Amino acid sequence: MQENLNNENNTSKNENEQSLNNSISSEKTRLVDISEISSTRTTGSIKASTTGIGKRRAKIAAKVTAKSSLFMLRKVLTYALNIFLTALLVGIITGAVVGVAFLIYVKNYIDPEYNGLDNLKFDSAGNTKIYYLDKEGKEVEIDTLSGSENRLWAEYTMFPENLKDAYVSVEDQRFWEHNGVDIKRTLSAVYNFFIPTKSSYGGGSTITQQLIKNVTGENETTIQRKVQEIFRSLNVNEKFSRQEILEMYLNTIYLSQNSYGVRVAAQTYFGKELQDLTLVECASLAAIAKSPIAYDPILNPKNNLQRRNLVLKLMLEQGKITQEEYNESYDAPLVLNRNTETDYTETIHSYYIDTVIDDALNFLMKEKDIDITTASRILYSGKLKIITCIDPVVQNELEKVFTNDSIFDDKTMSESENAKGQAAMCIVDPHTGNLLGIVGGRGEKKINRGFNRATQSKRQCGSSIKPLSIYALAIDTGLYTYGSSVDDVPTVYFADKNTYWPTNANKRFAGKIPLTRAINESLNTVAVQTVQKLGIDTVFDNLLKQGFTTLVDSKTLDNGVTYSDKQLSPLALGSFTDGVTVREMTQAYTSFANQGILTKARTFTEIIDDTDTFKNEIEQEQIYSESTAYIMTSLLENVIKDGTAKSVITLDANFKDLEVAGKTGSTNENKDNYFCGYTPDYVGCTWFGYDNNKTITSRRNPATKLWDLVMNNIYTYLKENNIEYTKEFYMPPSIVTGVTYCSCSGDMPTEACGKDLYHTHYSGPHVVYNDGVYAKGTLPSKPCDVHVEVDWDPDTKAVCFEGFNCTNKIRVSLRKITSREYNQQIRILDAQFVYWDLPEGYIYPTGNNVPFFQNLIGSGIYVGSSGVDHPANRVCIEHYDPSLYPDVSDDMDISFYD
Repeated sequence: MQENLNNENNTSKNENEQSLNNSISSEKTRLVDISEISSTRTTGSIKASTTGIGKRRAKIAAKVTAKSSLFMLRKVLTYALNIFLTALLVGIITGAVVGVAFLIYVKNYIDPEYNGLDNLKFDSAGNTKIYYLDKEGKEVEIDTLSGSENRLWAEYTMFPENLKDAYVSVEDQRFWEHNGVDIKRTLSAVYNFFIPTKSSYGGGSTITQQLIKNVTGENETTIQRKVQEIFRSLNVNEKFSRQEILEMYLNTIYLSQNSYGVRVAAQTYFGKELQDLTLVECASLAAIAKSPIAYDPILNPKNNLQRRNLVLKLMLEQGKITQEEYNESYDAPLVLNRNTETDYTETIHSYYIDTVIDDALNFLMKEKDIDITTASRILYSGKLKIITCIDPVVQNELEKVFTNDSIFDDKTMSESENAKGQAAMCIVDPHTGNLLGIVGGRGEKKINRGFNRATQSKRQCGSSIKPLSIYALAIDTGLYTYGSSVDDVPTVYFADKNTYWPTNANKRFAGKIPLTRAINESLNTVAVQTVQKLGIDTVFDNLLKQGFTTLVDSKTLDNGVTYSDKQLSPLALGSFTDGVTVREMTQAYTSFANQGILTKARTFTEIIDDTDTFKNEIEQEQIYSESTAYIMTSLLENVIKDGTAKSVITLDANFKDLEVAGKTGSTNENKDNYFCGYTPDYVGCTWFGYDNNKTITSRRNPATKLWDLVMNNIYTYLKENNIEYTKEFYMPPSIVTGVTYCSCSGDMPTEACGKDLYHTHYSGPHVVYNDGVYAKGTLPSKPCDVHVEVDWDPDTKAVCFEGFNCTNKIRVSLRKITSREYNQQIRILDAQFVYWDLPEGYIYPTGNNVPFFQNLIGSGIYVGSSGVDHPANRVCIEHYDPSLYPDVSDDMDISFYD
């Protein structure tokens, strides 16, 4: 047994070894004593003693195991505590870093102070006077802006309890409790931002925050704006009482129908003063706040009903109304005021004054560093004097034409619908940028600051963009001159559609033509080629330089589709993503009439208040050289005389001493028509189309017709009243006129040019020799190398080569064009007059329906066809021996000709 115990002892833990040995020694001594006292003990007694020893040993082992387990648990807990403390320390450090970074961010980027609400309540008795200067420089008053226009201020005591409760219940139920920021709603909005559970990330703005947003006009969904809004709300909450905040909110909120504030809205929708509003009407006005147009009770009555029922439900839940009131008002019909006359008299301003207001607001915001609401308060009630740029004659003639319904022949412009065509026009002085007149729609103007199609509508401008985007730039950079030759053929192949692009409005390709013809006929092919040569980025940046603000660099929609105006179609053909405005088009054309200097359009020259005069100076930039401007103008004069505007424009014929230039524009499916034209004194652009994007079915461009009517009226007035006007465009000394060039090459004409077969025998659509306008240093300097003389039989109408037995042959010229290559046949009108050089030993084709160089064309390659059975550049097979010149079929290996 001693040996067994020792063996077990050897397997125990070192730290328990001494304890176990002592126990065993003790047991040994006790067994010896028992043996001496009673030698007669039986074997069973000895076994019993042995069993007791085992139990004690087990208890000892259990104690050892327990101690070991406690040791391990202590180690695990220690390890876990270390991890927790480390994580806590990292969290504290990270929190500190984030906190410091946030404080630095707030200090550098957030302005917690906000003074935009100080003195927000305006004096409705204050009026702003609007003037223009007559020919003698005297101020003539033309209009007045009243402080009460569309903004009737209501004191807090004038608001019915139901109206206040309706807005608070639906917009900010804890308004009377929080300090400007509703922490619960803000945290909920933040949570939803990171873990979306709602369709919108909004919902955190209090009435105080909404007030600030309404006044500043800041609507960006950026973190910086939201953080700044929170700090400003806290600041506003300290400066103003809840009653003052609610009063400002209810007086500045926009409620659709051109109504600012609940007092105007009550008159607009119900023809009532605030104290007369019913519970249903109060709920209806509160319903509009979420989205003015979407919940406008006139435009969207069903939406307003659903929303005002929600307002009533919230008012009931928050104890603002009784169950009986709720039951009576829920789903109750809304009686709207259909009478356009309100209790207050409103002067309807012209489109010009509307534009002055918009420009003045932006100007004041920039000059005074104020928000839109403060600027509006100053404009309407600051007793300002505004000196405008209006020319009463121009504005009057515009309004006379655009309010004359007989001019708008809707029957020829619409096939099925009764919707009236709309139009807009701007006229600018190119030298000063003064906006002389503007109309934003046809017919009588019935509301103030309504939709202005001249400044707010972004529509496609079509080919009227071409002079601005490419042709002037191509001349300015030396890519083209007045006499350049271009190739009217498509250059873009769409493999998925197996077709070439673009096409022209006339559905044909002419081939080699002068640049003048490409502009006159507004050929899309040449425009696209020009963008390709200039470079897309160069063309896009050039338009930005001219003041276009609506162009899209890149925009990706929610469905993943990306749009960009940095593409061939927008830049060459005017099919922009969002479109352009009439005002910006007019502004851009000023550079052509003003020696290459673009002048920004302005509606006023200065704003004067009690203490200061704020000058709205002329803003100009040299976009092109003065020679480029003159050459571009000369090219656009051709459009009036021989181009797309020839059959419509009569101004040049009625005033024979007056030079006129311009460019038409239309779009795919003819949904937009443009005309931008100018004289030495006036630049005007006109748009015509339908608000619902319906197709225009008129054969003639209505925009061109409107432009011509207005301009004829203006010049008739000037002539009848003996008012002088400039008759000719300024020609800079760098211009050389009367320079003859070859229309097929743009180079100096040779004797061969006069023998052009297309012109001499096939009634080609243009003469071979033309006189052009050039800048010094850009005149044609080398002889034409496009025209190549050949022998041609006028009887067989085929080319005769050496060895052919042609008895009646003459010398004519074909056109050396080797750049065309397609994977399918394309009809090109001048293809039958094309020439290729032939290698020595060339074998002629014997077919009479292919050009003489057919055997040089590789298999599967096409170079264009005129679509005739017997092209003029075929081999004269009637006068040569085929046995001497065996044919080479299309499928033979002709690589030796490469």
